[in-house]
Formats: sequence, structure tokens, C-alpha cells
Amino acid sequence: MSDSQGFILRGEVFLTRTNSKGVPLPGTGAVGPINAEQLEIEPDIEEIIRPSRNKATHGKSLGRVQTANPTKLKLKFDEVDSKIIADALAAEHTALNQQAINATDKPIALNSDGTWSSLGAKHITSTNWGVKLGVDDLVDGVDYEVKWAAGLIRPLAGGRVINGGEIKVTYQALALEGSRIKGGEVQEVNWAISLTGVNIDNGDKVQLDVPLAQMSSTSALNFLQNEYMSPEFEGVASIAQGKDYDYLLDVIS
Repeated sequence: MSDSQGFILRGEVFLTRTNSKGVPLPGTGAVGPINAEQLEIEPDIEEIIRPSRNKATHGKSLGRVQTANPTKLKLKFDEVDSKIIADALAAEHTALNQQAINATDKPIALNSDGTWSSLGAKHITSTNWGVKLGVDDLVDGVDYEVKWAAGLIRPLAGGRVINGGEIKVTYQALALEGSRIKGGEVQEVNWAISLTGVNIDNGDKVQLDVPLAQMSSTSALNFLQNEYMSPEFEGVASIAQGKDYDYLLDVIS
């Protein structure tokens, strides 16, 4: 090792979801490497100072005691899937498995002011699609307008239902599979964080392990922004089950 060296770290960050004790969740493993732009550790030390009240030394310190508070963590990255969105929103993440929906002559009330009415389902296809006023078939783009994915319909000016009223709609909505994020109940965000890297200034290998990072989002998610989402999380490194430290940092020469 040279007498003078710097520290510029390049590495890979992996996340493992755990419970509140730092035990990996069943059936889950490490995710990554993620494209992290910030992984910050900040010690939080509380000082208790005994000041002098004597005339000659008034205001000077007669002693100091340091007490360690939980180590602070910050993490920012731009690899976002549905689970990360749920983590950022502290929301519940579940699997989405919705069967196809078929409706025949379903009554729908159209609005005379030209606003949209819900069809009662989303992601509707043009297969088996039909709209009737009484026994008459209505024409898409002439009598009404439909938003297939949103499941919305409204009358068009000049059409036969411009004054609103009840129509009957036959449709088929797609079966849906994926993920569902449900807000309203705060969910914990517990990760084990691992960073494997190298100090490119001198070639030393670096290994950082945080067995239990208890985090929460500190940034709003703008779903209509014109750039990649980069959720930011802050929290503390807690003592995981079976551990006697909140993090380990190995520098290997």
C-alpha cells in the first residue's frame, strides 16, 4: 500500500428482502446487481459534554462521552420493478391473476354532457364487442367513442345517443396476470444489502454487508415524468438476528 492513496469505489449492489429480523423471506434471493447511484452510510454519534462552571475555566469541557445511535443509510437507484414501486410507496405487493370477463347486453347509462361512463371492466377487446340502443346497433366512432384499456365509453356529437340514456353493451375483457400494488396499509421495507467492489485508485477489493437495512422512501414517485424513476430510500442499519454488528466493511489488499 502506498503512503498516499485515494478511494473511488466501483461495485455491484445486491438486495435481498428480509423480515424485520433480517431473515431472508421464503423463496426469495438476492436481486441485482442494481444500477445504484448512491449507497451512503452515516454514523450517528450523540455527544454528552460536561461543561465547566468554574470561573477560571467557565464554558470549557471537563469531559465528553459519546453514545452511538443507529447507523443511518441512504440508497438511490433507477432499476424499478413492481416490487420496488411497492417498496417506494410502502404499499402491499401481491400477484394479479384476474379471469377474463364476459358481459352480454350489460346496461350502461351514458351521460348527456359528453363525459365518460365506466363499462365496469378494463382492458376490453374488440372481440365480441357490440353496443345497442334498443334493438338498433350503434356505430363506434359515429354514435360513441370507447377507450378499450380504460374501459370507458361516451356519446359523440351528432350520434344517436348524444342526449345520453341507457344502452346495452356486449364485451369481453382480457384475463390479466402480473402484479398488484395496494395502498392504504403501511408495509415494512427490510433489505439485506451487499456491495462487492474495487477501489480503482489502488486495486483494493471491498466488501460491504448490511444484514438488516430498515428503510423507507424519501421521494415521491412521479408516474408521468419524462425521465427514469430513481426512488430514494433512507433508514437505519439494525442488528439482524444472530449478528452482533449493523454492518461489516472488508478492505482486501
